[in-house]
Amino acid sequence: MSYPRKRAQGKLCKQFSLRGLQKQSLPQEERVVRMPALPLDELQLTERDPKTGKLRTLPALHPEIKADRSFVLYRPPPVVRDPALVEEFLERAKFIADDLNWLLALPHDRFWCQVIFDETLQKCLDSYLCYAPRKFDASLDCHPEVNDMQKCLHRSVFLTFLRMSTHKESKDHFITPAVFGEIIYNNFLFDIPKILDLCVLFGKGNGLLLQKMIENIFTQQPSYFGDLDETLPTVLQVPRSPCCVILRCGIL
Repeated sequence: MSYPRKRAQGKLCKQFSLRGLQKQSLPQEERVVRMPALPLDELQLTERDPKTGKLRTLPALHPEIKADRSFVLYRPPPVVRDPALVEEFLERAKFIADDLNWLLALPHDRFWCQVIFDETLQKCLDSYLCYAPRKFDASLDCHPEVNDMQKCLHRSVFLTFLRMSTHKESKDHFITPAVFGEIIYNNFLFDIPKILDLCVLFGKGNGLLLQKMIENIFTQQPSYFGDLDETLPTVLQVPRSPCCVILRCGIL
């Protein structure tokens, strides 16, 4: 900031003497202090109650925040090129893929409310893990449109599980690690059979991402190690056990 100068007999006026300038402090620029973001499990939302019209405060993770949406169950591709069966598969698969893409586009808080409190979503994901074609299954003579739709749906399912295994998306959008571990464990978002299926379905071509996913799950919820120890004896008795895929992922 500059100050006006007046010349009087070749000297600065007294009111603008150098001493006065030194004592007078310059105005400081306004600074915006950024408060640290709270984890999602500590956030509170204020909104108007749709029934009473009054303001209310809810935890950011609350079942009433969940969107009213119904996810359908997955069915595998038809084994024959029957036009009616192909059309039925394409319609159902596209419906699921569109719903999952909608879910993935949700902001952090809305995504987790849907994941935790929407039972139809979890049933949909479980049905895919159970019935999606495996690499070692007998090759099917599927219609090209069926193959393309299956690949599209396969990607959407993987991205959904990948986001579900992530407790921190950014510095502003995250869940307390300990609480995240409780959420995924107590709500059965992941369990050992699901993890085995994930390894079998997505291990080829997504090895690095799958390894990070599983590592984070086990790191944030060590209880899975105990579950794995209990499951291994049974799994190892099954011929061609998918446990070898987990070994490649480096969690054992």
